[in-house]
Amino acid sequence: MSRLFRICLVMGGDAGWIAGVEYIKNIALALGSLPKEARSTFELSVICSRELREDIQNQIRPCLDKLFYEEDYLQPETFLNRVRWKAMKVISGQTNPRLEKFLHSQSIDFVYPHLSRTHSGKPYRSAECIFDFQHKYLSHFFTPEEIKGRDSWFLTVANTADTVVLNSKSAESDFHKFFPKNAQKTKVLTFKTVPGTEWFNENPEAVQKIYHLPDKFFLISNQFWQHKNHLVVFEALKLLSKRSVYPTVVCTGHFYDRRCPNHSDTLMQFIHKAGISQQVHLLGLIPKLDQVQLMRRSIAVIQPSLFEGWSTLVEDARLLGKSILLSDLSVHKEQNPPDSLFFERDSSEKLAKLMEEWWETLASGPNVKRELAAVEVARQEVKDFGFRFLEIAKGSA
Repeated sequence: MSRLFRICLVMGGDAGWIAGVEYIKNIALALGSLPKEARSTFELSVICSRELREDIQNQIRPCLDKLFYEEDYLQPETFLNRVRWKAMKVISGQTNPRLEKFLHSQSIDFVYPHLSRTHSGKPYRSAECIFDFQHKYLSHFFTPEEIKGRDSWFLTVANTADTVVLNSKSAESDFHKFFPKNAQKTKVLTFKTVPGTEWFNENPEAVQKIYHLPDKFFLISNQFWQHKNHLVVFEALKLLSKRSVYPTVVCTGHFYDRRCPNHSDTLMQFIHKAGISQQVHLLGLIPKLDQVQLMRRSIAVIQPSLFEGWSTLVEDARLLGKSILLSDLSVHKEQNPPDSLFFERDSSEKLAKLMEEWWETLASGPNVKRELAAVEVARQEVKDFGFRFLEIAKGSA
C-alpha cells in the first residue's frame, strides 16, 4: 500500500492580522470538506503555536490527521540556535532551518505557506503566498524601510520559490508586471469562507443586545488600518446628517494601526467633530461568532478599502447572503458578490447616496431564505477551493 501524500499547513497571523489565521483555517476546512475518495488520498497537518485561539483549534481539529505545536516540535529560539540557523542559511541555502528540520522529520510532501530554495536538496514541495502589492500603490502608508523590506522579500520569493500563490487574478497580474521573468511560477487560489456549524444556530438579535446596538445598522468588519478607509464612511454619515438622514454604522476590528499609531485617534476626533458619535459604534476586535451574528443582523455590509488582496469580509458577506457596498477596486469586482454595488473609493458623496437608498429600503436580518441559498452555493465553492489547493499541492495545477 502506497504512503498517503502528506500536507502541512503553517499557521501564521495573530490578533494584529487575524486574516492570516482565518486564511489557513479556511484552507484546512476546505480540504476537510472534500469527498471521501479525495480526502483519503492525503494526510493533513497544521503546525501552530499553543497560543493559537482555542476556538480556531477546535474548528480545524476534526479536519486534521495531526496538530503540531511549535513549542513541542521546533527548536527554541535561543541566541545560539539563531546563530546556527543563520550559518545554515548561508551554507545549505535553507530559508527556515528551524522549520525545515521538522518537515524532514515528519516526511512532509508539501508545506504551505513556506519559502524553500529549489537547490537546497529538500525532499518536499512548497509554495509561498503573496497576498497583495499594496506598497507599490499606496506607498505613503509605508515607511521607506517597510517598502525596502517588502521589495526585498517579494524579490526573494519570486526568484526562489517553487510556486508563488496569489489570491486573485488582479494580484497575479501585478506579480507578472513586477516580476515578468518569474511569471511561470504563479498559481491563483481564490479562497472561500467555510462556515462553522454554530454560525446559524445563534440568535443575532441576542448578540445585538449584548453589544447594546440599535435594531438597524450597517456593518464594517475591518482592522482600523489607514488603507481600510473608514474615513470615507464617516464622511458619508456627515453628509447625510445635513440631509436629516441618520444611518447607524457598527465597526468591528482591531483599533491599532502599527504604521500610524495615531490613526484611531484621528478617526475618533472626526467622529466627534462631525457630530455623528451617536451613529457610530466601535466595538473593537470581538469573537468571530459574535461578528458573524452582527453581520447576519445588519441590513448590509460596507467594504470601503483603498486596497485589498482577496477580502475575507466580502467572502463572509457572500456566504451569509448579505448585500454589500464595495469600493471600486479591481479585486472587489473580481470577487463580484451577489447583491453588491460599487462606489468610487474616494467619493463620500457617491457612498452617501447608496447608503441613503439602502437605509430606506433594506430591512434588518437575518434573511433565512437568502442564507440557505447562499450556503448551498458555498458548499460547492468550498469544495472547488479545496480541490484547487490540492492541485497546487500535488503539482498538477
